[in-house]
Amino acid sequence: MLHDYLNVMVLFLVVGLGCLLARNKWLDKSSNSLFTKLLINIALPSTLILSINSDFTRREFLALVPDIILPVMVILSLMILSFITAKIIQIEKKDIGLFIGLCSMSSTIFFGIPITLAVYGSHGLPYALMTYASQTVIYWTLGLYLLEKDSFEKSGGTSIFRVVVKEIINMPLMAFFVGITILLMGIPIPQVINEFLSTLGGMTSALAMLVVGAIIYLSGLKKITITKGLIFVVIFRFIIAPVMVVLLGKLFAIDNNMIKITSLICSLPIPNTTVILAEKYKVNTVFATESLSASIAAYLVFLPVILFVIHSV
Repeated sequence: MLHDYLNVMVLFLVVGLGCLLARNKWLDKSSNSLFTKLLINIALPSTLILSINSDFTRREFLALVPDIILPVMVILSLMILSFITAKIIQIEKKDIGLFIGLCSMSSTIFFGIPITLAVYGSHGLPYALMTYASQTVIYWTLGLYLLEKDSFEKSGGTSIFRVVVKEIINMPLMAFFVGITILLMGIPIPQVINEFLSTLGGMTSALAMLVVGAIIYLSGLKKITITKGLIFVVIFRFIIAPVMVVLLGKLFAIDNNMIKITSLICSLPIPNTTVILAEKYKVNTVFATESLSASIAAYLVFLPVILFVIHSV
């Protein structure tokens, strides 16, 4: 466990570098946008295609597919439980959709992939991708609808359909299916293409952590106001989510590696896309931004506990 924690600490050193670079104005919103595009459209897809084909056989992958039921059940269960919690602690009606998203979704791209690589190596990525695929579909359908239901109702439903199609068909998910196709069809990847993808994929963790560091500095941790909603977002992210994964995983006799990596992925800070969507659809941007900053800061505190739980499964 200590080795895993040290590996993750290396990533947080890169986060610290991102904060420093943002403080010195080397990184800003414009550079974050550029790095994010490089990460999502080039580095991450390269990593995904290679990991699927280098670490799994066709038989191993097909045996893994049914276990996608675990992240689906966990995410939907978290959404239901967070809706009930929002009613109990009296979250404002206009913020309930946002609260549900904050409690149930994790930063798979910016934290999940780098953390999985640090703890399990590339062999763990196909497991993580099952959670990523589940979350992508749920987030951009049900999650988006809950976030800004009124806007879509006024537009007659056309707007939400266009947004869902645009966001679900993204490069990481496409790379996931390309990698699966290559694996299932037994198509060999030429050595030069393999090296090319490996070189591009090597940027994944560094780009993701630099962006996270810049986000932390630009959003400002000192501006966080502790509220009931914020406290419960942290509780859901780092306590309820991993516990629910373990309980449901054991209940349905899911593969142990799937339980461990799903626990790791589901107990991450919130996605920074939630803040972007909060701004776009005019919901509580302050709550979304504070939740992002607080969840990133709290993650370092909860990480040893999360790793202990994972290694104890």
